[in-house]
Amino acid sequence: MNNPIGIFDSGVGGLTVLDYMRQQFPHENMIYIGDNAHCPYGDKTKSQLLEYTRQICDYFAKQHVKMIVLACNTTSANVLDELQKLYPHIPIVGVIHSTVHEFLARHHQRVLVIATSATIQSHKYRQMLLQYNPELTVYELATPRLVPVIESGEYKYGIQELLGEYLLPYQNKIDALILGCTHYPILLKQFQDVMEDIDYISSSASICQEVASYLKNHHLENTSSLPQTITIYTTGDTQTFVESSQGFFDYQDLSVSHLHL
Repeated sequence: MNNPIGIFDSGVGGLTVLDYMRQQFPHENMIYIGDNAHCPYGDKTKSQLLEYTRQICDYFAKQHVKMIVLACNTTSANVLDELQKLYPHIPIVGVIHSTVHEFLARHHQRVLVIATSATIQSHKYRQMLLQYNPELTVYELATPRLVPVIESGEYKYGIQELLGEYLLPYQNKIDALILGCTHYPILLKQFQDVMEDIDYISSSASICQEVASYLKNHHLENTSSLPQTITIYTTGDTQTFVESSQGFFDYQDLSVSHLHL
């Protein structure tokens, strides 16, 4: 089936998911939407998140996508169940379930989950981790200042001091860190500069295996020999979107267009 896969996030962070997916699925067509008009999602209410994501899913439905990937932990934590009920004929997956299973496969015992305020307040990661392994030590930390410095491009000049404020209180207390926001892998090298002797689990990388399994099990894989097509939209300013992301995302021959929802 050559229908595209729809992928969305609050901004440029979900490009880390798109990057993994276009490499793992070179024959799949994809549409990416960065909802920069409403970024960041981390300080929004659940009703606001549902309103924004419904607009995006309505657009995807009109494009006849075969699957929707919430490349965003905040929406995965807060509105995934609601979206699955609203769009029962389109498979919709979030990033949290696959990230938890990736962490569990590495057999760590003490973990810090960092994410937006909305994701942390949902306690989805903590609940799911302890459901599978009640013996875990799970710390949760809202890191609301990170998405704005990524979206602004400020991260390019180094933000180790800010990361240190967040992470150093957990020095020697954890053996793993879950990057519970798809923006955060953009900062991986800077995270490692601040705290190097721990394992990092990225929600951006882990979702690919879940998508691959679903496509295969439901016979949705694209068997066409036509070249892959990737379309990228932002609901915000296209130039700002490109400038803040070109340091980590290789656009190759791709361009970014504005989408009004």
